Amino acid sequence: MMGWLKKKMKSNLRRYISSVMQDEIEQFITIADQVRDYNISEEYERQKFYDNTRDPLVLKKELASANVPVEDALIDISDFEAWLNDFRDLSKFYSGFVGHIEKCLEHYLAFKWLNFTHDDIYIDIAAGNSIWADILGKRNILSYKLDLSYPHGIHGRKIGADAGNIILPDGFANSMSLQCAFETFRDDADVRFIHEARRILKDNGRFAIIPLYIDEIYYIMSSPYADLSRIPIDMGAIRVWREDSNKEPFSRHYSPKAFAERIYTQLDEIKGKVIHFINLDQFQTKYPDQSIYCHFMLYCEK
Repeated sequence: MMGWLKKKMKSNLRRYISSVMQDEIEQFITIADQVRDYNISEEYERQKFYDNTRDPLVLKKELASANVPVEDALIDISDFEAWLNDFRDLSKFYSGFVGHIEKCLEHYLAFKWLNFTHDDIYIDIAAGNSIWADILGKRNILSYKLDLSYPHGIHGRKIGADAGNIILPDGFANSMSLQCAFETFRDDADVRFIHEARRILKDNGRFAIIPLYIDEIYYIMSSPYADLSRIPIDMGAIRVWREDSNKEPFSRHYSPKAFAERIYTQLDEIKGKVIHFINLDQFQTKYPDQSIYCHFMLYCEK
């Protein structure tokens, strides 16, 4: 009996190892093909092309032509620096990399535009390992963090759920924001989130998406070194090779027309506008070693 069991276990182990090795071989071949495609790709199929040619003023005009309201806003650098000093724990959390100021700026802008009160119930959508909701909680703002990677369900202030299927009752929150997260919502999760925002927010509730990635064409940006065999491409979009990361598989950049049709038309009773921050060049001068790119934000009120 024991001999038979050992043989069965060995057989199962061999099949398991063979299956794992086969999966790894297929993944290796897939990535090798992608790297080949990247190496022979055209200039417009690469991230650097858009980083070097993106013109926020042109995009602003195209948004307006697509009937999306756009409002210019000036960021007060001295106020940001004072806020940064007040939120030193957030600055420390993001310190040490080229996106330090950008990440802090995204939270600053969400904080200012959402105009928190101590009566608010706030949700940090797609929070991941961020400490932002914890920081707000210490300031007596009732704050939750939601992410698909958390264990499913409501666990204290952590909510494990899809942002397009939030397991909370209607009218639960006053405010929500997404900092460098909305672009990662694959398939129709971006559209489903807008529907959930309408449902979850109380009357007069508001939410902010920053950055709102807008480019001249509609594309999905993906690293050639990530397995993209199951990563979808939206209808009407193209694949652009990401060059600043070796592992990120999906980042959605709307054209103004695609944003208007895919997202803005879904707002219904929510009043939304795109905020164009007009003085990021001053921030880049102030912080020359940093990557600062939050030209646009979507701000909505119910």
